[in-house]
Amino acid sequence: MIKRVLMIVVGSFALMACGPGAKIDGKQGAAEALLAASQPSKAKADKAATPADLSGAINWNCPQGGSAEIKGASVSIGTGGVSAGVTMNFAGCGIAKSDVGVAIYNGDMNLAQNIATGTSTLSVSQTLKGKITVVGAYDDFLDADIEQVVKVGDLGSTGTGVAMHLKGTIKTSEGTFTFDEDLTVMSGTISAKVQTNRM
Repeated sequence: MIKRVLMIVVGSFALMACGPGAKIDGKQGAAEALLAASQPSKAKADKAATPADLSGAINWNCPQGGSAEIKGASVSIGTGGVSAGVTMNFAGCGIAKSDVGVAIYNGDMNLAQNIATGTSTLSVSQTLKGKITVVGAYDDFLDADIEQVVKVGDLGSTGTGVAMHLKGTIKTSEGTFTFDEDLTVMSGTISAKVQTNRM
């Protein structure tokens, strides 16, 4: 009888531990998730700095496993910059890591990118539009329609503060967040809100 009661108690704790994944935490978390989604765009921005071949597909290896493919480019080279329109396809892309685990992205994000090449420091203004499911240690989504201005070199950084300007909206399971502001977020991580089950 005692053994049976112990098995029931242990089973209850196991069920509690297997609750739903974490949620993207608030407006700051949404901005961090957006920065993570924009990381593969550095591959296209790097090619645009010396625009010899911008039309081919690019496979980007995600930092925590999986990949993202950048394809379908339309290119315009003008005075002071290069513009490109592409689709980023995330396929099991482990793109960020936090205390709760790895955030894995799946889905498509359309990217319209303009790289200013006339200055000593490359900067990029890009519009990201699309919806991505965020799984792994998370159970959420990222639905963006937003313009991002950031230094090209900061797109591939990890574990550092990245300054950027955002204008537009980002939706997650917590709601819709509207941006028109400068902000600094930590690259390579996404703030998480852990969901807990109660008995």
